[in-house]
Formats: sequence, C-alpha cells, structure tokens
Amino acid sequence: MEPSDSVWIADVELDIGRYALRRGGEPIRLERLPMELLILMVSRKGQLVTRADIVRALWGGNAYRQTDNSINTAIRKIRIALGENPDEPRYLLTVKGKGYRLEGIRTAAVEASPEPSVAARLLVLPFGNQTGDPALDGFCDALADETSANIGTHGANRVLVVARTTAAHYRSAKKSIAEIAFELSVDYVLEGSLTRDGGRLRILVQLIRCFDQVQVWRHAYEPVAKGALDIQMEVGAALAREVSPALGEQLQLKLARRLPIDPRAHDAYLRGRYFWTRRVHFDAGFAAHHALSDEDFIRARGYFEEAVEHDPGYALGYVGLSNVFGGTAAHGFYASSQGYPRARETALRALELDSSLPEAHQALAGVHYFYDWDWRRAEEEFLEALRLNPEHAETSRLYARLLLVLGREAEGRAQFERAERADPLGFEGSRIFGLVQSGRYDEVTRDYLSAGHGNRSPLVYQLLAIAFEVRGDYPRAIEATVDALTRCNEFTRAQSVRAAWDEGGYDKVLQWYLQDLQARRQTRYTSPLLFAELYARLGQADEMFRWLEVSLAERSPRMCELRTNPWFSRYRSLGKFRSVEKRIGY
Repeated sequence: MEPSDSVWIADVELDIGRYALRRGGEPIRLERLPMELLILMVSRKGQLVTRADIVRALWGGNAYRQTDNSINTAIRKIRIALGENPDEPRYLLTVKGKGYRLEGIRTAAVEASPEPSVAARLLVLPFGNQTGDPALDGFCDALADETSANIGTHGANRVLVVARTTAAHYRSAKKSIAEIAFELSVDYVLEGSLTRDGGRLRILVQLIRCFDQVQVWRHAYEPVAKGALDIQMEVGAALAREVSPALGEQLQLKLARRLPIDPRAHDAYLRGRYFWTRRVHFDAGFAAHHALSDEDFIRARGYFEEAVEHDPGYALGYVGLSNVFGGTAAHGFYASSQGYPRARETALRALELDSSLPEAHQALAGVHYFYDWDWRRAEEEFLEALRLNPEHAETSRLYARLLLVLGREAEGRAQFERAERADPLGFEGSRIFGLVQSGRYDEVTRDYLSAGHGNRSPLVYQLLAIAFEVRGDYPRAIEATVDALTRCNEFTRAQSVRAAWDEGGYDKVLQWYLQDLQARRQTRYTSPLLFAELYARLGQADEMFRWLEVSLAERSPRMCELRTNPWFSRYRSLGKFRSVEKRIGY
C-alpha cells in the first residue's frame, strides 16, 4: 500500500498520505497514537496484529508498564472514530490473548467504483415441477440447489445468495414476491419451472427485481440428454450478468471448474447433498444419545460414492464423502478411528483437485477440529473457507464452535449469528447453539419461550431440553425432549421417555437412558463419551472420569468440546477434570 493511498473502513475514509480521517468528507479527530495504530492495522490487510507488534511499531520495542493501558486506550478511540459498538465490534476485532484484527478494509479503487459496495441479496426459489411426473421433483430441487451453491460461492463479493434450505421453506408457502422480499430482505428472486413438451423437457427461468416486482431477465432452456451441467452454467452466468455485471466471464470460468465432466456425477452429488444437509437439524450429542437413525448418512454416502465413480476428478464428490465419514463418527455411529482418517484422505483429495473450493477447506478443518484437536490448523482452514465463500453457513457454525472452545465468545457468537443470517431456516438454531455452549441458559429459555416463536426445527427443542435440565426445570426439559423426538419421528422413544417420567420423575428418566445405552453397547458401537455425559448428569463422578479416560483413548470427536459441554459444567473446577482438558490440548 502506497503512503498516498486512501482506504475505507465502514463509512470512514483514512487518507494515509494526508494523515487524515474523514466521514462523508467531514474530518474525524484522532490523536497521533491511535492514528498510527490504525495505519498499522490497515497495512496488515486483515491479518492478526499482536500486542508485541504494536509495541515494536509504536515504541520501538521498548515496552514500559503503561504500554498495555496505552494500547487499550488507542483501540477504544479507534472504535469510537469508526462508530463501532465497543461491546460488539464489527471491524476492529479483539483476538483474545493474541492481539487485534481489522476487517472490512476497502481500497480507493473499490470506493470509487460506480457499482454499489453492498452486495445484492438473491433468493433462488424451488423450481416448480409442472410435468406431472413426481420423479422429476428431485431434478427440480437439484437444479435450484446447485444454482444457489454456484452463485453463492463464486459471486460472494457481488451477490449474497440465501441458502437453499431456507428457500425450500417457500415451496408451498404461496407468498408473493413482496412478502418474501420483506421477510428475507432480498433484492432479487429467481423463479424456475419445468415442463414437458412431448418427449422434451423445457425449463423457464425468470429473475424478479423485488422493489417493483419487475421481471428483469427471462430465458427458456430445452436440455438435451447430457445438458444438465450446461444448463446450470448458463443459468448461473446469465444471472451473474444481470445481478452483478462485475462477475462477468470470471464467474463463468469458475463455474466451469466447479462442475464435473460427467453429468451423472453432478446429479449423484446433488442427491447426496440433499440427504446430508438434512442432518443440520440435529445436534450430534442428542442424536447419538437417542440413537437417531443414520439413514440419511447411508443414502448420502451412496450418492457421493456414485459421484466419484462417474467422475474420479470431481472435487465436490470427495468433499461429500469427507463430510459423511466425519459426520458418522461425530454422531456416534462409528469410532473416530473408523471415520476421520478417511475423512482426512477424501478432504485432501478434494483440495488436490481444486484448492480454491471452500467446502474442501471446511471439510479438512473439521478433521483438524474433531480428530486432531489441532486448533491452529483448524482455524486456518476455517478462515480460508470463509475467505473463499463468506456466506457458507456450515463453515460459520463449525468455526463458531471452535472459537467458543478457545474462549473467544464474542467472535464465536458472531459466527453463529452469521450462519443463521446466511441460512435462517437450514441453520435455524445456530444462535441458540452458541448460547448453550456459552452457558447462557437463562437467555436460551427466555428468548425461545417468548411468544411468537411457533414451531421450530428439532435442533431448537434439543437445545432447549439441555438448557432446562441444566437449570433444574425438569418438567420443561421432558416436554422439550418429547417435542424434539417427535419432530425427529422418534415417536416410540418419545413415549418411553414420557412413561419413565410419569413413573419416577427425572431420576427414572436418566436411569432409563443408562439402561438403554448399556443394552445398545451389547449389539453396536456406542461412544464412551455418551456414558461419561450420562454419569455426569447422574452425579456419579468416579464413573464419569472412568468413561472420560476411555473417550480420551478413543479420541472421541466431541471431546474437543469438553470445555463447552453443558453436562460437565459442575465438574470444571476439579483438578482431575482440568487434567483431562489439558490432555485434549486446552
């Protein structure tokens, strides 16, 4: 960056050459020390600046006892100048125990561009199947799904795409464009429909501008036998030209890299992704504890394997396999040693094929997090995935969990909220997940029992059950558990939990859980961490520690979140428990 450059943070211009700070052309007063610190932060272009770096740059490395106070004061004054809320900063972020990071820096070239600096928000509605053939429902969903994924990944600087799982909510909602725009704050809506004329399929796609509901672009496609991928590329490129001209040919080239050579591989991947994304509605601990079905994992794996069989060079197919191998271990169906080495292998294969694929970086981050317990490498991969696609909700939610484990609560909660904003229905419950992991149980129950929330995903009720139990509100814990199980179609188990409660209260329920785990362990793999959690809930510390030792030996994946696991909150002050945490790597 040249000394004469100007940069923008939010609506504030820093003119480095003139040593001036302005908002809307009006000067902002900032003293020498915070101004020098701001210029240092800008020069690092979003990278971490440690407190040692600041001392070296501003005091020549000669720290004195007031240096910390001076840095804190300078940071506070910069935030005031930027108009930030010091309690929830968006741009000048504190990296706890390390230093600071300045985000959202824009150059003069960007500021001078006639294009708007705020990306357009787009919703791709489920494509309507008007052929009369129910077998084509999946094709319609896949077409809309991949359209969203392509544009969201490669056009994030110009187009922010509302996630497909949220879009699916509007399949039968019968709402107008105006209502949808109001609810989701979107600028454009893409509608598509599939019809059949004799033996030929015809796809009609139109782009609607929300503020005046004008159709700004329309096209019809008549695909040939192997034309599905070409259709996807045409739709994505045409949409990019309409909504964000700045993407242009670059987007088309990137889409060409993303898609496989064999259309059958692409179709299989999309089908597998459908079953994989259904699992976001379940907490892994709850799913394992209640032995929820692994049918979605099995079906997803079958489709992902089919994808790479059709096209061994299709990176996304290997990402899907990595997700399944890791996910089945995290959800308690297999031991870590059976899932995560293969998850690593397939994630690395995906990166070998396409190092710019955010989903591949996210998959590898999951291995470093759940299996290696290597926080540094996991964070590096999460950040790279978010750099490539800032709107990837799954990455934000998993990265948030790591941040909470590291004690960086403000950053973690911000990532949970980011995930829920990017995909408010598919990742519904992200914010409450963060609250539970942060131990903010009163806030959980207050927010999610207030009027107007209505029906929620199973995950919300699973988390509510945890919050109620930790608070000792057992009747409501039972109600939330039964609600969660009912929404998972586990009606028999819900009745059994209710019967145990009616027979002997919560102690009887916990004993029933223990008997269920012991019986299950006789016939299939059962995570030792489930026993440790249950004995913690029963207040049997010796048995809890015995099973924690087994979990350490097995590298049970959810052990990486022992520090934020609510069932162990009352034991964290014990020296023996802190010893277990140290062996995990805290």
